[in-house]
Amino acid sequence: MNGARSEAATDCGWEIVAPERLSAGIPLSKVTAEFLAELSEFRGRILYANGRRPGFVREGGGYADEDPLDADSFHVTVRAAGALIGCARVTPMPEYGRSFIGRRFGPSCLASVVQLMKLARTDCAEVGRWIMAPPWRRREVGYLLLLSMWVVGRWLDKRCLFGAVGGRDGQSNMVLRSGGHLAPGIHPLFVSALDDELSVMYFDLCHPPPKIDAPLWRVRRMLQLPERGDTTRLECVARSSA
Repeated sequence: MNGARSEAATDCGWEIVAPERLSAGIPLSKVTAEFLAELSEFRGRILYANGRRPGFVREGGGYADEDPLDADSFHVTVRAAGALIGCARVTPMPEYGRSFIGRRFGPSCLASVVQLMKLARTDCAEVGRWIMAPPWRRREVGYLLLLSMWVVGRWLDKRCLFGAVGGRDGQSNMVLRSGGHLAPGIHPLFVSALDDELSVMYFDLCHPPPKIDAPLWRVRRMLQLPERGDTTRLECVARSSA
């Protein structure tokens, strides 16, 4: 990762990945299973954070961050010289009890917020696992990866993205600067496994702030998305668009 300072976001390989379970309703293929295993290892290794979160170490060594929603989610990945350096996840909102927010804050809590905001569950997506390798943090690529959630959510024709966002490393502040809002009626929750306090935040996809309009179009071009919502044209491991 020593070359991070000399590479721009456009020099990296950007992909959007749609596992077959979501797009075709069939068991995962070997290539998808291998991709999800790579993603789990990367996330677990970064989240481990030199021992700050010991729960991400496997017995016998190695790292893992496995989640059942991975196989039903769209994943944006960023690579440098072939190595994974960042990822983010967008999941069409499942039953509230299956969502990450529902599992942490309670499904009735999330259902109440969606109702309060005059939305339906199908209007929403859940975002998360926005993770960058340390040498790449606080750089443009991390900001554009965050904005990729806006791009994918709007491409899926959703109205709102919800996510549980930590504050210890400045994530919640960056979400606020990128058009995010605190969800009404949900108090922050400390999660010991993550050693962080999580706040439920949202992006109003119908009303992006003007300052992110140009970056959103830039991210869309880098991802080379097909027509809105056309998941059939997304490969399991989509083509790179450096």
